[in-house]
Amino acid sequence: MVNHGKPVFRCLCLAVTLSLGLTLGCVPGAGLPTALAAAPGKRLSAVYVYDGSRAKYRDADAASIDQIFYSFALFRKGHVSVSHWKNLKAFQQYIRKHPQIQPILSIGGWGADGFSQAAATAETRATFVADTLALLAQYGFTGVDIDWEYPGSSVAGIESSPADRENYTLLLQALREGLDTLAAQDGIARRLCIALSGSPSLIPTLECARIGAIVDQVNLMTYDLQLPELASHHSALFASNPAALSADACVQAYLAAGIPAEKLMLGAAFYGHRWTTRLAEPLYQPAKKKDTLPYTSIAKLLRKTPAAAHFDTVAQAPYFADGKVFISYDDPQSIARKAAYCDQNGLLGVFAWEYGGDTTGTLVAALRGN
Repeated sequence: MVNHGKPVFRCLCLAVTLSLGLTLGCVPGAGLPTALAAAPGKRLSAVYVYDGSRAKYRDADAASIDQIFYSFALFRKGHVSVSHWKNLKAFQQYIRKHPQIQPILSIGGWGADGFSQAAATAETRATFVADTLALLAQYGFTGVDIDWEYPGSSVAGIESSPADRENYTLLLQALREGLDTLAAQDGIARRLCIALSGSPSLIPTLECARIGAIVDQVNLMTYDLQLPELASHHSALFASNPAALSADACVQAYLAAGIPAEKLMLGAAFYGHRWTTRLAEPLYQPAKKKDTLPYTSIAKLLRKTPAAAHFDTVAQAPYFADGKVFISYDDPQSIARKAAYCDQNGLLGVFAWEYGGDTTGTLVAALRGN
C-alpha cells in the first residue's frame, strides 16, 4: 500500500445542478468553512432513526437530542437512492418543530451493497458525492453519515475489494471537498460522519489516521459485542470476562489507531439480545441465541418480573435472567455511565441505535447523562 501521508484537500470541481436549483462549481483557494462542531465542553447526544421502524417522535425527547441520523439511503444502480423511504414526512415535521436538532443523512447499513463499487474510481466517487449533495439539498439534511459495513469485507454477501481500504479514504476525501465547496458558497457548514464497527479486528481494513483527519465525527458501534454461544453482554462498557470485548477496549484501540478522541461517539443500544437458558445465573454460560428485542419490550418484561433485573457492576451493564431466558441490553443507568465515560475520556458524545426501539423515553433522556 502506498503511503500518501497527510490528506491534501483538493477542490472538487463539480458541475452538478441540484434539484433545488443550486449549482456547485470549483472554488479555488483555501479558507473553506470548517464543518459543524460541538461547542467546547458540550457532549453530543444522537440517535439513528430507521425509516422502516415507523418511529413515534416525542416532543419531550427533543431536549435530549442534538442529532438525528435518518437511515438509510442506499447505493443502487450506480446512484445514491432514497426511493424506498416511506416515513420521511414525520421526521421532517419533527425537525421543523425542533430546529435545534441537526438532521443527518445516513447511507448504507448492514448488508448494504455498492460502497466498494462507488469508491472504486474517481468517476464513481464523483457520482456518489454529487448524488449525496443533491439529496442533502432536496431534503434539508445538514450532514451525511457513511455506514459502510465493512470495507474489504464481503459479509452479508456484499461486494468487496482489497483496494477498499485506500478507496474508502478517497471517497471520504471527495465528500469532504464537496461539502466544503458547498459551504463556501452558502456559508452553511455540513457535517461529515462515519459509522465504524466497534471491533478492533477491523482496524487493519481502515486508514484510521487519515480518516480521522478528514471526518468530523466517528460513530463507533460499540454494541453487538456478545460472545458466540454464551449468554453475554453485547454493549458492556468494561469487560467482566477475560474473553469479552467491551466498549472501552474498542475505544482505546481506535484511539491508538489514530481516531481523535474529540471526534469519537460511543454507541448505545435501544435493543437487547435474548438467549434461552435454564440457569438461574446464566451470565457467561453456554446458551442458545434466540432473538433481538426492542427496549420497549424489555421494559415490559422488567415491570412484569422486576426480580429478574440484574446489573453487572464490573461491566457497567444490565441483564435480565429469570431462569428461562437471558437478555443483554442497555438501560438508563448503563447509558448514563457511558455518557460519564465520554466526559472522562474527552470523547465527543453518545449515540444510539435505534430511536424507534424505545417508546418509554427513558433511554433518550439518559443520553444526556442525567
